[in-house]
Amino acid sequence: MAEHAHDEIVIFAKAPVAGRVKTRLQPALSEDESVVLYRAFVADVLELVGGWTAQEEHRRATLAWSGNDDAMTFQAAECLDIQRVEQGEGDLGARMRRAIEEARARGAGRVVIVGTDSPTLSEAHLDLAFDVLQRRDVVWGPSFDGGYYLVGVNTPSVSGGPGAEGVIFEGVAWSTESVLAQSWERASEAGLLSDLLGFWYDVDTFEDVKTLEFHLLEYLQSQGFEGARHTREVLLTWRHSGRLAR
Repeated sequence: MAEHAHDEIVIFAKAPVAGRVKTRLQPALSEDESVVLYRAFVADVLELVGGWTAQEEHRRATLAWSGNDDAMTFQAAECLDIQRVEQGEGDLGARMRRAIEEARARGAGRVVIVGTDSPTLSEAHLDLAFDVLQRRDVVWGPSFDGGYYLVGVNTPSVSGGPGAEGVIFEGVAWSTESVLAQSWERASEAGLLSDLLGFWYDVDTFEDVKTLEFHLLEYLQSQGFEGARHTREVLLTWRHSGRLAR
């Protein structure tokens, strides 16, 4: 990696509009409750990434945004020194490829993309992802639903010249159980060396919320985990009101 290159994390998020975010939580949760939870997820991922990047001068973070402006989110990102860009048009693969290309144009070497569906990720996940990218072209954070909660590329190291890693996003059936398998196959066909982080979970359904409730409020809290404070607050409020007792 060139001496001047920085490490960059790109957070994919979208405007918290009722009826357009976390729709699979409904009808167990209302549209407005889904927005409240989504806002907490976004805030927690911003704080995680912002805290991680602040530790080293060569680290940077970007919020790749989709949809209408949201003053609350944008202000939080600005306070954490996270710059903002638009995701642009196209399917998820096209938008992630664009995000990596734009990060490279900003001088990034290793680039990691994370979403906002896994608020309990920790700095250890980020550290390990960038560590793997010292010896691999691509790193994946596999989720239990067949997709991935994180993907990273070591842009200067990929074979086939600049932009070669974009092939991992081509011809993938998004939102299916085969997303990771297809992406891994694309990377292999392109001669890119991949590696996996440990499995983690996305929160997409109400059953996932119940899993999150136990994992965050019982297990992780007992282990001294201090992250996901916004999500923790929402879940505690709902627990005390009986909202999650079903």
